[in-house]
Amino acid sequence: MSWSEVWMIMPIVWLAIGAMAVLVVDALVRREGHAHLALTSLLFLGLSAGSVISRLGVGGPAEAAVFSGALRADAFSDFFNLIFVGVAILSILTGSVYFGRERRPLPEFYPLVLFATVGMMVLAAATDLVTLFVGLETMSIALYILAAIQRNSILSNEAGFKYLILGAFSSAFLLYGMALLYGSTRTLHLELMVSAVQSDPAIAQSLLFVAGWGLLLVGLGFKVAMVPFHMWTPDVYDGSPAPVAGFMAAGVKAASFAAMLRVAWAGAPTFFQAWGPAISGLAILTMVFGNVVALAQTNLKRMLAYSAIAHAGYLLMGILVSRPDADDAAASGVLFYLLGYGLMNVGAFAIVTLVSRREGESADIAGFAGLARRNPVASAAMAICLLSLAGIPPTAGFWGKLYIFDAVVRSGHVGLAVIALLNSAVAMFYYLRVIVAMYMREPRADAYEGDNLQVSLTMALVAVLILWIGIAPGTVAELARQGTAALASAF
Repeated sequence: MSWSEVWMIMPIVWLAIGAMAVLVVDALVRREGHAHLALTSLLFLGLSAGSVISRLGVGGPAEAAVFSGALRADAFSDFFNLIFVGVAILSILTGSVYFGRERRPLPEFYPLVLFATVGMMVLAAATDLVTLFVGLETMSIALYILAAIQRNSILSNEAGFKYLILGAFSSAFLLYGMALLYGSTRTLHLELMVSAVQSDPAIAQSLLFVAGWGLLLVGLGFKVAMVPFHMWTPDVYDGSPAPVAGFMAAGVKAASFAAMLRVAWAGAPTFFQAWGPAISGLAILTMVFGNVVALAQTNLKRMLAYSAIAHAGYLLMGILVSRPDADDAAASGVLFYLLGYGLMNVGAFAIVTLVSRREGESADIAGFAGLARRNPVASAAMAICLLSLAGIPPTAGFWGKLYIFDAVVRSGHVGLAVIALLNSAVAMFYYLRVIVAMYMREPRADAYEGDNLQVSLTMALVAVLILWIGIAPGTVAELARQGTAALASAF
């Protein structure tokens, strides 16, 4: 491996080193609180982000296949690396406050976030199905522990256990699909699969080949919370600590959709011909189910969980109409959407850190009544996050939906776009319900003050980024286009 190849995977290397460094610091430095662990984690996340940004800005190899082609470092993986690092930084900023209230310290939160982020980066860059599986499991195992990190909380233990059991099912589907694809193509490398089909078109018509892609879709469908593989989502989000739930909602969805997009393009056109109608139906079912059930929720974390299911439906539309082309608007829209979605969710879950007096306390929407009077900064930031989730301009969420809906209409799926628009209108109701509670309801007598400078500033930063992307989307849109072109060049 050359130094140029090492440079291309430095974002992953920095985080792997950082996770181990945090463990060493925790063992050697005995002091109250977690500030030293949070700062160590943020240092290595900053180094990881810096290596990505410097490569985008100053050059270096535009793309490189490393580890014998198992990973592909290019503009596509770099785009997602920025999402993962950003989500991890925001989660640690809110998590250090949330877990700082624990009577028993939970220092393992920080290395687990870094290890999970390493898995996400590997998952987004993997061009070999074995490497993809390793990345998925690295991410998932860390998240199983994070979901159950509050050992004295029944809800947290239940969340971790459910996530583990259903995660094992999703892994089984993935492995079975990988076995079928290997049986039909004699390789697990996605680019070599494309070459095998080009040299022998009969492979594309084989049952093993078609079924293999379908099982990969099911396995990744669990991770993105696609109906009917969504069962774990509400309970896991509700039972997990708020910073962990936000980290999962943003990071896992981005990493899994990155892998799904790469897998779909590697299997084109067979993947879309065989499974396109199923994806269309699942996208509709996912949107409708997520939004309708979210209407009935009185708990913010469960409402956001069902909202996450609905957003998976919108993103599935983008996958459905995308094609392996450097100028594919649908894929660029998916990338843009995922970046904005990550910011919105981390910000939305961060507010639970403010209103909860103790870990495990229910995040009922009624508890947010009058929050604007107690913490106007956090309330305004939360309102911006919710409006962005609803797709209201001028926010990042508006452009994300516009890009995907426009691509869906241009591809001829007008009916699907109309259903998505109607679902977006339905979603407005439950998002506005939280805003109304914060600004137009009297606070409860026993309401927690909900005032923490660090969390409030973190939410304010998220809100500013959402508005900046919404007002001037050109930079992010261009990065998304470059990422799409890099992915297309592999096939």
